[in-house]
Amino acid sequence: MSAPRTSGGWRTPSLAVTLLLTMLLVVGLAVGGMFLFSNLAVRREIAKLPPEVQAYLRARQEAERRGEEPPPPPFHPPQAAASPNSAAGQVGEPEGPPPSDQPDPAPHAPGRGIPAVLNPRTRSFVRDVQTSLVQGGLVAAAAAASLSLLLARRVAQPITAVSRAAARLAGGDLSARAPVLKGDREVAELARTFNEMAGNLEALERERQQAVADIAHELRTPIAIMQARLDALEDGVYPLDAGQIALLSAQTQLLTRLVGDLRTLTLADAGRLGLHAERVDLAEVAGQVVRDLSDHAGVRGVRLTLTADPAPLTADRDRVRQVTANLVENALRHARSQVAVRVEAAADAARLHVDDDGPGIPEGLRETVFTRFTRLDQSRARDTGGSGLGLAIVRALAGAHGGQAYATASPLGGARFTVVLPRSSNVAKGHASRAGA
Repeated sequence: MSAPRTSGGWRTPSLAVTLLLTMLLVVGLAVGGMFLFSNLAVRREIAKLPPEVQAYLRARQEAERRGEEPPPPPFHPPQAAASPNSAAGQVGEPEGPPPSDQPDPAPHAPGRGIPAVLNPRTRSFVRDVQTSLVQGGLVAAAAAASLSLLLARRVAQPITAVSRAAARLAGGDLSARAPVLKGDREVAELARTFNEMAGNLEALERERQQAVADIAHELRTPIAIMQARLDALEDGVYPLDAGQIALLSAQTQLLTRLVGDLRTLTLADAGRLGLHAERVDLAEVAGQVVRDLSDHAGVRGVRLTLTADPAPLTADRDRVRQVTANLVENALRHARSQVAVRVEAAADAARLHVDDDGPGIPEGLRETVFTRFTRLDQSRARDTGGSGLGLAIVRALAGAHGGQAYATASPLGGARFTVVLPRSSNVAKGHASRAGA
């Protein structure tokens, strides 16, 4: 029995196939060993028989093979002889044993000597065959035990390696990996799956550490500005007027927004983001956002337009508005002169496109922009209101609704951000599933 072959060569057999083949091999080895040793014992005992007996056995075997009547044996058991003094046709008393002073007939003479030789040889033959069978069984058992030990080591070695790696991982060593040894398919797959899990845990730990560092960095800047300004006001460097209060208020608003964004992402990642599902028209929400941000676009010298078809869906109105506002604000920060918002309705989903004519996003970085605290343009920082969390929140909220968000090239020459939301949300009212950010 051979393992199935794939396009890349012979596929590693499964553990069940390996155990089955090994058991069959052990049984075959034991049975074959018994037959081999019994055959050798029979051959050895036959070789000890007289030549005429061996010739008779060979002739009998040949006759049986040809289907003929076996030849008569060349010897006969002793029979009673007729008394020379008896009447014709009468059987006399059997002759007595030969006198002790007369020598016995030749041991191989027909009629008497051969049976006397065969009887003890028959008993010795049986004993020798039994002894050979016991020896053969012992040898076969030893070979089977050795084969079983090799199989046990073959199966236990990769599992033990995975166990040691798991112990290291439990001890805090996230770089622990299990060696993928050549062996059974299930055991190798176990090692690969463990390594994948360990890699994911290590990546999550790196992301956690990076997120903590980024959060500390984002919070430190506005707090430092506020602290420096308050110290200056206290020392009388700046007068306490409406301008200073407005500056402190702006930094406070930035902190409030940053904390709120972090809370939204944390709840989305934990699957605890509250969603209040209701009937919402995406075109209506987009129109409200465009009207609210028109003044902001005018200050920046950007023309903000909207093209929308009615797109009713079941979703959280506030979260859909947050998604739309984040995308439009992001486009306004990068556009040169134009931002276009478009809403499309399909049979099973509603699509929101936000295009700008800015520098665009390189193809290799279009997924990176949805990572937290990512800014491709480092010149645009916190003073413009960007915290690096807006697009991450867009993807998290889209995933919470069962949709998706992605970036492509815009017909205007810049970037296009698209959000796809299902018309019928499968999110339970009041709680969101884990976001696929």
